[in-house]
Amino acid sequence: MPSPFWTGRPLVAEHPDGPHVLLYPALTPLPLTSPGPVEGALDALLGRTRAAVLQRLVQRRTTTELARDLDISLPSVSEHTRTLRAAGLITTERDGKAVLHSVTGLGADLLHSGG
Repeated sequence: MPSPFWTGRPLVAEHPDGPHVLLYPALTPLPLTSPGPVEGALDALLGRTRAAVLQRLVQRRTTTELARDLDISLPSVSEHTRTLRAAGLITTERDGKAVLHSVTGLGADLLHSGG
């Protein structure tokens, strides 16, 4: 039986009343994804505006900058960033009165794989 979780030498399990089981490493690395971005997949997954917020945060931006760049309200930006932060896709930190957002490694990976 191939296992994506076992990377050691093959193991044999012997059952007195049943068949023997051979466990060995699967050769195909996971996750099984297609190479490169899939056009529009990120928009479909997150929604167009939330995907645009995530894409803008490759460079650190304030809430006000995001609102201006995307032509949306400050409360709308706050809602989108709260959801992205809860999903682990962005981080947020306060710098005086400004609130700065930036993409996490997970968010960058999603951008790279989802277009």
